[in-house]
This record gives sequence, structure tokens and C-alpha cells, in this order.
Amino acid sequence: MIYFYKQYGELGYLATYSEHGFYKDGVFWSTCEHYYQAQKFDDDEIKEKIRNAPTPKIASEIGRDRKNIIRKNWSEIKQKVMLEAVLEKFRAHKDILKKLLDTGDEEIVEETTKENYWGCGPNKDGQNNYGKILCIAREILRKENMSIWQIALNIVKLSRI
Repeated sequence: MIYFYKQYGELGYLATYSEHGFYKDGVFWSTCEHYYQAQKFDDDEIKEKIRNAPTPKIASEIGRDRKNIIRKNWSEIKQKVMLEAVLEKFRAHKDILKKLLDTGDEEIVEETTKENYWGCGPNKDGQNNYGKILCIAREILRKENMSIWQIALNIVKLSRI
């Protein structure tokens, strides 16, 4: 198993707070956390406030502010939203994509101290949904990259004919 926590250190690239920005639908997002928190809302003003937050922590604080009205279907779509963010992050950064793919088939666990939904929690009995999303993203990205590799090999074969 691969355990990581926060955006620091050798495995920090796995975290939602890691500074690996990406474009989604023509809009730049500084981190996965910025994107994820903004998608909680239908209100464009709140989304922009989160998108422009100077740090992922501030983006998270805005997104968790219960004065803001969360979209009605949030609980049904939040994992899909996180997966989209993770996929775009790794597609945009080939260096960390390679690191993720190099983890093979190891289970990835977000070793959090307080979070039982996204991480393993303090007793390691949490749901680890973020770790599971990283593993799903790794498989999707592996297949995408294998397809690209196969296309490249076919081009090389054709050029030899």
C-alpha cells in the first residue's frame, strides 16, 4: 500500500492541494481542491471566488462555508467531480503522470487524521474515497497512454514499410 498525506514530500503530487494546475472547459484551476470546491455551487460568483483563492486551503474554506448554498445534487456527483479534476491534473503534467503510473497496482491511501470519507481516518477504517479515485484515475490514464503508445508503435511500423 502507498500512504500519503498532504501536498508535501515525495508523494505530495497525489494530494488535492498539490500545485499542479490544469484547464477544464477552457478555465484554469490552480489545484484539484480549487476545482472540486467550486463545483459545489451553481452561483458563478462563488465559483470565481474559489477559483481565484490564493491557496487551496482558502478555496476549501470558502467551499465549506455553510452560508453558501450547495447545489442540490452535490452528494450524487462529488466523486465524479473529483475524478474529473484528478484526471485533468495528471493529463496536464506528464512528470507526475509517470509517477502515478509507476505505482503499478498498489492501493493508494490518503492517510488523513480527521477525514473518514475521503481518507482512511485516524483509525485507518475510513472509506478512503480519494485514494480509490486515484486508483481509478491511474487505470483510466494507463489505458489512455497505452492507446497512445500503440498508435505511436503503429506509426513506426508503417514508416518502415
